[in-house]
Formats: sequence, structure tokens, C-alpha cells
Amino acid sequence: MDFKTFFIKKVMMSFYVTVTCITLAMAVIGLVFESDTRFGYEAFFSPLIFGAISSLPLLIKYSRTELSFRQTLVREGLHFILLEVLVLAVLYQSGVLTDVSMGIALGISILIINIIVHLVLFINDKKTADEFNEALKVYQVSENPDPAE
Repeated sequence: MDFKTFFIKKVMMSFYVTVTCITLAMAVIGLVFESDTRFGYEAFFSPLIFGAISSLPLLIKYSRTELSFRQTLVREGLHFILLEVLVLAVLYQSGVLTDVSMGIALGISILIINIIVHLVLFINDKKTADEFNEALKVYQVSENPDPAE
């Protein structure tokens, strides 16, 4: 897969799903830990910023050649560690991360969001592969008609 296709199909799709999940996670965690805090309009930028930050580690998965199972697992692990470190570090530096329980809740929410993003990308890839396979079957039948007919 070339980089442009990888960027559009994986990184951008991941960005949109991540932003949606971050918005939901911010609402839930905010209600639990900071229920009386009110934000201004600048708060609308947070999901977009963290969506972009969360999409950056996906670049570690890019490869022009097909990866072995072990290489894929190593890159998945590195991606997840980099994702957790980047997001939690930015939250800590900005003063949002105030205590250990909030850090644990945010770490778990990052894990859940990452799983949801992977599921959505998998479902999208499976749908594309199924459509491609159906098109190949139609093409094979039209190129090689059954001699019995």
C-alpha cells in the first residue's frame, strides 16, 4: 500500500473515529471527575487536537511491504505504548491529569478507544475485501464461462 492510500484509509479514518470516541470519553470522565466544571468554546478544539495526536503513532505501522505476523505484533505494541505515552504526557503537561485515579481512567479510555478504532478499521477493511472478492468472482465467471452450459 502506498503512503497516500495508507494515510487516507487508515490515518484519516482513525482520526474521525478517535475524535468521536474522545468526545464521548471526555464527557463521561468529565462528569465523573470534574462534574461542576464548565468550559468555553475553546473546549471544542480538544477532541480535534487529541485526535491528531492519537493519529500520529499510526505512522509506525506503515510499511511498503507486507509485514510478518511478528512484525505486525511488535508494531501494534509500539503503537499502543506510544499512543498512551503521548496522550497522557500531553494531558499531564497541560495540567488536566490531576491524580492517579484520573490517569488510570484516562489510560483505560485510551485502550477502549484504540480497540474501537481497530474494530471500525477492521470492519471497513473486511467490507472492502468482500466487495473486491465478489467483483473478482463476477470477473472470473465472465472470463471463464462454464463449458457445460
